[in-house]
Amino acid sequence: MAADRQPGQEQKQDLTATGLIQQGKLFYRSVRLKEAFEKFESALKLEPDNDEALGLAAVTAYRLDNQAAARDYFLRRADLAGQKDSVRAFCYYRTALAFWREIHDRVARFGEVGQGRFFYRISRQESDLILFDIDKALEYADRALGILVNYGEAFNVRNLLQAEAALIEPDSTRAEARRLQSLEALRRSLDLSSQAAGSKRAEVADFSLPTFRVSEFARTPEDDPVFDDEAIRLIEGGRPVRRQVAAFPPFRAQPRPDKGDKTEPPTPEPAPAPPQTIKVEVLISTNGDVVFAHVIDGRPDINTAALLAARGWKFSPARFEGRPVQVSGVITFEVKQQKLR
Repeated sequence: MAADRQPGQEQKQDLTATGLIQQGKLFYRSVRLKEAFEKFESALKLEPDNDEALGLAAVTAYRLDNQAAARDYFLRRADLAGQKDSVRAFCYYRTALAFWREIHDRVARFGEVGQGRFFYRISRQESDLILFDIDKALEYADRALGILVNYGEAFNVRNLLQAEAALIEPDSTRAEARRLQSLEALRRSLDLSSQAAGSKRAEVADFSLPTFRVSEFARTPEDDPVFDDEAIRLIEGGRPVRRQVAAFPPFRAQPRPDKGDKTEPPTPEPAPAPPQTIKVEVLISTNGDVVFAHVIDGRPDINTAALLAARGWKFSPARFEGRPVQVSGVITFEVKQQKLR
């Protein structure tokens, strides 16, 4: 039957904007996001101001982690003539969130452990660039709040952006001011959120829900004092109660030459690669489960092992001022390679 066909199986496809959007929706429902995005973009080439196509392209680009494209489509949709205020507010909020997704990754890459403490090793030039983008993103969050004054999701993205700024702000006074602004926005998000602890909604990855940003989680129980930063002390819980080690493949040495061949000089064994790290962003639900994991910095050949391990971590449910919150942070896995015998 025609209704059972998968996208791309039609003998004669509808190449109008409406037809392309429908094909893209089928791909999207099948989680074939790249194909869906191509269909939505094709529809926009035919009808650049198609509201539905702009919205779908923006959301799909966000899920593909193409945040620059997501911002472009959200803003184009917001600027459509006669656009509804509620849609404009949503687009501005999602523009700010797309900025945060990139900013979070940029900030997290600079986290290091040294001399018994955790810190961010970042140049003044780089921190200034990131802070500039944070302030730009905050402007879009404020635009959303200028339209809908009680927009809980927009307050939460303000909270996340200011939390990132507090982590890398070189001036301690300004860093503290950023932290206070982050906490105030989180409180407003909590006041406006209808989230209930243990609800089904709390078990899915949703960065619009009230979320507390910490730096990194301790890799082992022995590391807990090192990672006991000021931010995490503001919440109850949110600590690892089960850690899973990443099963990285061992280092493979080159084969030895045939010992019977006396004419060939011995081939030196290659030196093991220095220890490396894979940084994985995780979102912890109010139940303490890892509901989202994303590699921030790593190696394509072993990223999957780090992701699988991160998803196996379990945390104590977190509460901020007595109310349940999600927690966003980073797990760093160290790659200790060993030779195969």
